[in-house]
Amino acid sequence: MLCLVMPLIFSGCATSAGSGSSDIQTPEGMYNIAKRAMNRGDFLTAIDVYEALGAQFPFGTFTQNAQLDVIFAYFKQDEYDNAISAAERYIKLYPRDDSVDYAMYMKALANFGRGGSPMERLFPRQLAHLDQNWLRNAYVDFDSLVRRYPDSDFTEDAIERMAFLRDEMARHELTTARYYYNRGAMVASVNRVTYLLEHFRDSKHTPNALALMASAQRSMGQTDLAQDTLRVLAETDPEHPALARL
Repeated sequence: MLCLVMPLIFSGCATSAGSGSSDIQTPEGMYNIAKRAMNRGDFLTAIDVYEALGAQFPFGTFTQNAQLDVIFAYFKQDEYDNAISAAERYIKLYPRDDSVDYAMYMKALANFGRGGSPMERLFPRQLAHLDQNWLRNAYVDFDSLVRRYPDSDFTEDAIERMAFLRDEMARHELTTARYYYNRGAMVASVNRVTYLLEHFRDSKHTPNALALMASAQRSMGQTDLAQDTLRVLAETDPEHPALARL
């Protein structure tokens, strides 16, 4: 199949890029064709050529560069699973390369972007409603980058995204806790708040979580526990509305 498809791909690439047919016979020529496709936003063609380059010429500088570039190409096509696989492949093959931090960053971005759809470019999604495994994976990837490459050009952005992800994962736990509370499942509500406090205590949603926990504890007749929770709330957010209602 590869032998049948390759001439068609490269025929179109060479014609549109003005390249000679000899370009498709060398790693450099193939890489340049893919790079020109990337520059004009033709990521599908770039992916085809990059992957073909790796299949025909498994080793060499151009192949290595292609394996790095194809991560971005997959990402731009919203093919997040393929972007993640390509990033993991690069990290495994070139663990000491100077661009490993970039591959790790792109892997994290791909996990960050999973679950998206074209409509969300117009209507921003609520990350708290997504599969939380994707958010946790993104957080772990960003955290690994920050720990391994604290001086990387991508570290500052990774730290900001980690803070955002913590808030979104905390929002998810708070939303779930409220769901249980509104249905009278107070133990389940308290358990979700407890998880939030254990894992995302520095989140901006912590005060509302504490207020909900105190209310659930009162509903279960746990007056002393509720008072303890409210004291923590007062230390965390002295102006919280739940304190004024006491």
